[in-house]
Amino acid sequence: MRVQNVSFTQSFVCAKNSKVNSNKLSIQPAAQTALGWFAFGVGLDFVGRKCSIFKSPAKNSLFINSVLAFMAGSYTFFKARK
Repeated sequence: MRVQNVSFTQSFVCAKNSKVNSNKLSIQPAAQTALGWFAFGVGLDFVGRKCSIFKSPAKNSLFINSVLAFMAGSYTFFKARK
C-alpha cells in the first residue's frame, strides 16, 4: 500500500483516440423511457380496473403500487447485497 500526502491530486489522462462529444445530446433514450413508463402505466391501469381487490379505486391503486414498490425494493436490496 502506498501512502500519499493529503494534497496529492491525481491527474486523469484521456486517450487520444477516444471520441467524447459532450455537446451532442440525444433525446432518444429519454423518449424511450417516457414511452415505456407510459405504456406500463396504461397497462397497470387496465389491470387495476379488471382486478378489483378493494371497492375503492384509490385503495386498489395504493395496494398495487405498494406491491410493486415492495418487489422493486426487494430486487434492489438483494442485487446490492450480492
